[in-house]
Amino acid sequence: MKLINKPKFFVDFDCTITDSIKAFSDTYNYRYRYHPEFKPADPNKIQRYNFEDICPLVKNALNIFEDELFFKYLKFINDNTYEVLRKLNEKYQLIICSIGTPENAAYKALYLKDKLPFIKDYILITNQNCKMDKGIVNMKDAIFMDDIPSNLISSSAKNKILFGKIYPWNKEGLNKYEHCLNWSEVEERYL
Repeated sequence: MKLINKPKFFVDFDCTITDSIKAFSDTYNYRYRYHPEFKPADPNKIQRYNFEDICPLVKNALNIFEDELFFKYLKFINDNTYEVLRKLNEKYQLIICSIGTPENAAYKALYLKDKLPFIKDYILITNQNCKMDKGIVNMKDAIFMDDIPSNLISSSAKNKILFGKIYPWNKEGLNKYEHCLNWSEVEERYL
């Protein structure tokens, strides 16, 4: 049987496949609920990438991203994320490419194995305290979708897609890259 090489499609994890902002807020709300200065975090009000505006009691956001509870709260970003990824997997070689600490990356691998078992390829990067740069991954001639412009800038991908809601930290990417607001738009354009 002759193997056919599928085009490569790299997909980010946080805020692309999963709603990490909501999971972060839920984890914060649970972990800090008894703190005397606690006010519930509202993920719809976030304006700062480090969450300090909605989760002021957290001194280091990486602590939440490394928390097992974060992954228990973590859900797909759109209702049709799973289904669109399944369809994309038939047409493309899907490769999840994400940055995190070693603890975060380990939890991501388990999450992907459990929630998206049909995706077999992951590149989980632990670089310089989670610096937003995916340039170490060869994405030549591939499609790459991410919610962070610096990850898109640093990649060698042929086609670059800015994914998701626009926030103060990613709005400059709107003028530089194709934008897909949700997985329905990805399906419409790439399937």
